[in-house]
Amino acid sequence: MWYPKIEQRFGDGPLPGGIWVAEEKVHGAHFALVSDGTTTRPAGRRGVLQEERFEAFFGVTRLWPFLATAAAAAARMVGAELILYGELAGGGYSHPEVAPISELNPVQTGVWYGPDLLWLAFDGAVRSGSGTRWLGRDELVSLVEPVGLSCVPVLGRGRRQDLLDLPADFPSLVPQMLGLPEVTDNRAEGYVVKPSGPWDTAVRGPRPALKVKQPGFAEDARYDGSRPFIPPSDGLPGWLLAAAVERLTPPRADAAWSKLGPGASAADLTSELVNDLLADLSDDLGGLEESEWKPLGATLTPAAHLLVSARKATYVQ
Repeated sequence: MWYPKIEQRFGDGPLPGGIWVAEEKVHGAHFALVSDGTTTRPAGRRGVLQEERFEAFFGVTRLWPFLATAAAAAARMVGAELILYGELAGGGYSHPEVAPISELNPVQTGVWYGPDLLWLAFDGAVRSGSGTRWLGRDELVSLVEPVGLSCVPVLGRGRRQDLLDLPADFPSLVPQMLGLPEVTDNRAEGYVVKPSGPWDTAVRGPRPALKVKQPGFAEDARYDGSRPFIPPSDGLPGWLLAAAVERLTPPRADAAWSKLGPGASAADLTSELVNDLLADLSDDLGGLEESEWKPLGATLTPAAHLLVSARKATYVQ
């Protein structure tokens, strides 16, 4: 099951009250464990990873025997197929007292988590014939910690609005959780707010969740990183092209990289970036016409290719 996209604002309709939880949004690569208690399969954001992509996925084979065994043990505790959604991170730590691991490179740049690769669970789901049941935070912890896995750090619990008032700019809590010395100005990507308890989609529909990013990681006009030049395009409104260009940022290229893995070609990364950008833009505008989608995608593609090629070069150094 693909993990639903977490938006940066709530949609229309009432939201549940009760206790919500705010968790650090770890800046890594989405990596899920799908297990029926006997067999565990690796999955990325788009579904189960085939062998070639799995072997090239940020060195995760280093952790796989332990992750697979732990996920199977957790699934046996549940007695049903279990999906543990997590973030693969780490691979480097910029601190003089922490020795690097020579064969590793950081999964993502921008936040330092640890010298070795690590996997942190941020969600879990049990599938049944009637739908999906999302695990509550406490239930997730009770499943993963006994089998040796860890969850992303919690910033707070309480009323939804109180959590949304938390500062978006804060130091990552992961190094402290791992007992590592502090790295100066090691800012977290942001945090995610969602209901703290379990959520049965068959009864309650889609579960609401919201991400709050610090400005340095924003994928819109607040991000002040460089963007490639896009020439004017006939037939497209200037405001629409400008809105698209605002979203063509290095963090979005990084997101495409984290979805597809280091084995992805520049062409595949470009396609993922453009499709993701257009989907976000369509959501924000209440829909794009096909007459706008195709020419806009074609106009953005050369610049997107330039952007992902430049980012790809920094990853493989």
